[in-house]
Amino acid sequence: MNNYKATFRGVILLVLVSCVWLFPSQVQAADESDAQSATGFTVEAVIPDNQVDVMKTYFYLGIEPDTPQVIQVKVRSTQEAATTVHLTVHNAVSSSGGSIDYTRVNPKLDESLKNPVTDLVTINGGQTEVTVANYEEKTIEYTIQPPAENFTGVKLGSLRFVDRDGGTQQAGQAALSSEYGYTIALMLTEDRERFNLGADLKLKNVNLKLSNGRKVIAANIQNDQPKVLQEMVIEGQVRRRGQSDTIVSNRQTNFAVAPNSNFDFQLPLDLNNFSAGTYVFTGKAEGAGRTWEWEEEFTVSGNRAAKINRETVYKILIPGWVLWIAAGLFVIWLGLVFYLFRRQRRWQIKGE
Repeated sequence: MNNYKATFRGVILLVLVSCVWLFPSQVQAADESDAQSATGFTVEAVIPDNQVDVMKTYFYLGIEPDTPQVIQVKVRSTQEAATTVHLTVHNAVSSSGGSIDYTRVNPKLDESLKNPVTDLVTINGGQTEVTVANYEEKTIEYTIQPPAENFTGVKLGSLRFVDRDGGTQQAGQAALSSEYGYTIALMLTEDRERFNLGADLKLKNVNLKLSNGRKVIAANIQNDQPKVLQEMVIEGQVRRRGQSDTIVSNRQTNFAVAPNSNFDFQLPLDLNNFSAGTYVFTGKAEGAGRTWEWEEEFTVSGNRAAKINRETVYKILIPGWVLWIAAGLFVIWLGLVFYLFRRQRRWQIKGE
């Protein structure tokens, strides 16, 4: 019997080793370096008399229709070496991460947005950059040209100041470039009503997409009002039509939405291939004293599911040799089980 027990322990050990080969742990590593570097300059908004809220350090201006205004920003050098600062104007848009993005270059604007900030604000003299050196200070002027017709709510954007050259390093044969700079928000209003009350959310569509190489169910939601929505809570889940089990769900808090914008509320999927079929998205959002609820069916075609599954960066890849080794170990395991069964039967027959 001792031999039987020893052999049985060996089989158990072999099964455990086989499981390790068949189901390896997934480890994801990320090289996150904290790129801290001096920009070589600072910026300061020169707040004018028509600032709506003097407690704000960014521009929140009450303007008049068809009445141009010049605003100023001071750029100061903080070192002896010269720094070239690139100057740009941006529109504010909503991001899927739940924040308002003031830095995106040429974003796709929502169809409800008329007369965006980039159409109303220009840098005087067509300036695209300024160089400051040896602790000097220069003033950049911008002209705001409001449209002739009144608008309600707010227009939201930013003035951006970037030192791209200061973040360039050589790594082997490749050049790694980083941006260091400052962003000053710019919010324009004519009616001077509360900027964060009056947003309205609409569900535009739901579909399977790729986001940064990862499969997600994306519910595209639009705020078609010229109002900011802050501290929103949004949640959603997806199930296959005709079934009650939830396939994927997500909940985000402290969500912010830009005026006249849209965003993808994302529900990240696992690494398994996503199957074609008809699904149901159920969502809910709460903010600014209001609640929005949605339920919508959407269909993922076979071609789209195959394309997204193929193009995703995150997928389970099992080398062919692993399958062959697993099959061999399984055959050995079956052989040992059969051998032990035969041996136990012989002992039982002898005992009788």
